[in-house]
Amino acid sequence: MNNSRQSWLLEQLPQWEREGLLTADAARTLRERHAPDASQLGLAKLVMGSLGALLIGAGLISVIGYNWDDFPLPVRLLFAFLPLLLTQVFSFRVLQRGDAGAAWVRETAAVLQAFAAGAAIALVSQIYNLGGEWPDFLFWWFLLSLPLTWVLRSHAVAIFYLVTTAIWSVNQIGPGRPWQDSPLLYPVLLLGLLPYWPGWLRKQALSISLRWVMTFSALIGLVSAAVFVTQQSGDYTRYHFGAFLWLWTLTAAAIALFPLNQAGIDEASGRKPQVVLGSLWLLGYGVAATFRDASNDILKGTSHALELPWCWGLLAVLTGFVLHAGARRRWAVLAIASVALLPLISVPFVDQAENGSALLSWLATLHLAVIGITLIVLDFIGKRGASRLGALLLSVLIIARMADSQFSLLAKGLAFIAVGVAFLAFNFFMSRHQRQQHAAQA
Repeated sequence: MNNSRQSWLLEQLPQWEREGLLTADAARTLRERHAPDASQLGLAKLVMGSLGALLIGAGLISVIGYNWDDFPLPVRLLFAFLPLLLTQVFSFRVLQRGDAGAAWVRETAAVLQAFAAGAAIALVSQIYNLGGEWPDFLFWWFLLSLPLTWVLRSHAVAIFYLVTTAIWSVNQIGPGRPWQDSPLLYPVLLLGLLPYWPGWLRKQALSISLRWVMTFSALIGLVSAAVFVTQQSGDYTRYHFGAFLWLWTLTAAAIALFPLNQAGIDEASGRKPQVVLGSLWLLGYGVAATFRDASNDILKGTSHALELPWCWGLLAVLTGFVLHAGARRRWAVLAIASVALLPLISVPFVDQAENGSALLSWLATLHLAVIGITLIVLDFIGKRGASRLGALLLSVLIIARMADSQFSLLAKGLAFIAVGVAFLAFNFFMSRHQRQQHAAQA
């Protein structure tokens, strides 16, 4: 039931109870069953609270900055630590209220304290001319803000942490850095939000926004790590791009197959951004591998990537995720994730450029065709599939093969028209089939 209908029902219950249409127990049961989701109900309040905290913090910094040169050293230190102290007192008062406190108040306290901590770091560094670079400041800022996500259960600070760790990881890609000052630290930083990961046992479902931010952050951080380890492997070669391209693909497969509990598996695809984004990358990579020139570079890059310990670590993690997904019968996602392993079959022929690229091209074509058909068939036999995605994949595959062929422009044009008509007809057929299924279930 959507929120508007829930609100209407809850408004009617007192009247129905007074008129004797419902008993007190029945009314209480309906209130518990149709209680609105707190995360959705308080979304506007959370946003307004966070925005208000940001404006207050920005205003105070601007006012203090305008008069900064006129303040003696003790006053400057007071301005550095007093806001932090006040926000901690405010947070303590919020924590005293426990669950009775409003969620937007907790968010406001957390955001204010996070910005007060950042301002204190910046001001102390400026007062004593400590120097340093902005990535170092950002690192300590998000690290000191992390406890607020747990103490005050702040989603806004969790999003801040995810965004800033991804930005920091991208900046640390440069070669020659120790691992603890490189994107290789990102997986360790991500452990700080372990209970937020999809599939973790939580009392409340995570908001869609937080899920998407976490997925993008994980992709950016792990992609940065792949680029870093590739560049560390020696002098630059033209196959470095193919190497970390395959590492990205293994990362996408691992993210798409990230272990979920049964409740997470049963959710709609729109609530699983890790599956959506990982699958899109994998299918795009598979289509690119059907082209001979691209498949040749992919093979050489894969051969180079297999020399890296990071690659074997990804393969080990992916193996564990595959076994878990098989036990959970996530066949559709497994079929898509298997695209990442296609280059391994053709790597033995990497020194035979023509044979290796031809083999990978045909393997990718055949494999994607099987995936497309599988996604359609799963939907028709009552399993979790994606018939429209399967039809779209087959259409894209046919178009890619025709574009890479030696057929005349007329033949290609007629083929594109035929594929377009077939796709629209299939979409119409599936819409009618689903309506009939819904009618039969009703």
